[in-house]
Amino acid sequence: MSPAGRSGCRRNRVRPKEAVSGIPRGGVLLVTWFAFAAGWTLRRPFRWREYISLPRMVAIVTAIITTTAACSSNNNSTPTTPAPTVTQVAVTGAAPNVGLTAAFVATATFSNGVTQTVTSQATWQSSNTAIATVNSAGIVSGVGPGDVDITATYQSVAGRSRITIAVRTFTLSGNVTDGTSGGILPNINLAITSGPHTGVSTKTDASGAYTLTGLEAGAITVTASAVSYYSQDKALTLIADARLDFVMVRSPDCAFTLSVTSQNVPAAGGTFNVIATSPVACPWAASTSTPWIALGATSGNSSAAISWTASANTTIATRTGAIRVSWNGGFADLTVTQSGATCSFVLNPEGGSFPAAGGTGSFTVMPSDPGCPWTTASDSSWLTISSGQSGTGPGTVAYSVGSYAGPTGPRVGTIAVSGGGGFRGFAVQQQPPP
Repeated sequence: MSPAGRSGCRRNRVRPKEAVSGIPRGGVLLVTWFAFAAGWTLRRPFRWREYISLPRMVAIVTAIITTTAACSSNNNSTPTTPAPTVTQVAVTGAAPNVGLTAAFVATATFSNGVTQTVTSQATWQSSNTAIATVNSAGIVSGVGPGDVDITATYQSVAGRSRITIAVRTFTLSGNVTDGTSGGILPNINLAITSGPHTGVSTKTDASGAYTLTGLEAGAITVTASAVSYYSQDKALTLIADARLDFVMVRSPDCAFTLSVTSQNVPAAGGTFNVIATSPVACPWAASTSTPWIALGATSGNSSAAISWTASANTTIATRTGAIRVSWNGGFADLTVTQSGATCSFVLNPEGGSFPAAGGTGSFTVMPSDPGCPWTTASDSSWLTISSGQSGTGPGTVAYSVGSYAGPTGPRVGTIAVSGGGGFRGFAVQQQPPP
């Protein structure tokens, strides 16, 4: 830009005689250079022979420099523009079905009309996490059917989208064939073993085909199994009707024998082992429905020692349980018999004392189990049992004590209460005559 066009400064003009009057000839060139650098225009040519004093020349040069700096400062100033602000946030995306996910996008509009995707910078929120959830990346997951608001907040401005989460069901079908012959396999078990609708099952028909209907979207595992074939698992994520075929692999002849098929264990319980042996390596599984038996290993692929634990039997009744070892094509059972607990008795009072004249008395019997049977017996002829010779559960025993003539010292007799493996004595002491 030419000096004359600079904003805020006008073109400076000096009279040549005033500008250089008295300058030595060598100084005229210096003044001229500064004048042109500052954008000064001489009103008319001047004669170089004119002179001014040296002090005046310095003053003129100083004025030129000061004026030039002021103009330069004015020309370089730039007005401040305010930063744009967010005026709106838009949330967009397609609602996923239950069990599926969908990506949502947050777009911010600024006061200057510019739009910007702020999905990763926004804060996301779901109005009802029982219907849908959303993570920090804007991924919405369908949880249950219903309407829900998905909100994205950016720089304190919120935008939301109301979506409907729906349940959609699909059909899974396929064929099952033999891996060796390629032939169809009827009556093969197909079951969903994980994911939505776990436990739903069917069998292949005469043509080796199967169909599972009414399945919700999501990740599932389908298991195909049959005697003389290895079980086969396949996983997939249902988002539409799908087809899943199985090619079954025959298992070798497999049969396990158990080291024992019956075992007695004490009432106190304990840990035991049973050895399952097969001539070929093949998979097995151990299971029990007996609540007081706990298994160690529950599966394997070859002969193995299977550990198990029986808890203590606190009742007097003998009880039985079972452990089953199964494989493709068969199973073997181990029968467990556990003894009942031993009865114990509490007597109240625990004994009696009588004078030489004798008398009568009684005591109660409280067994450890209501089913405990018991009988009573006296070891002395002078101590007789009047009632309560036997019973089951709580009871009362009455007795009588004959007179005692001496000669010296007290005498002691005992009534024994026994039954169910337990024993308790009731001692009776009688003093001699005074």
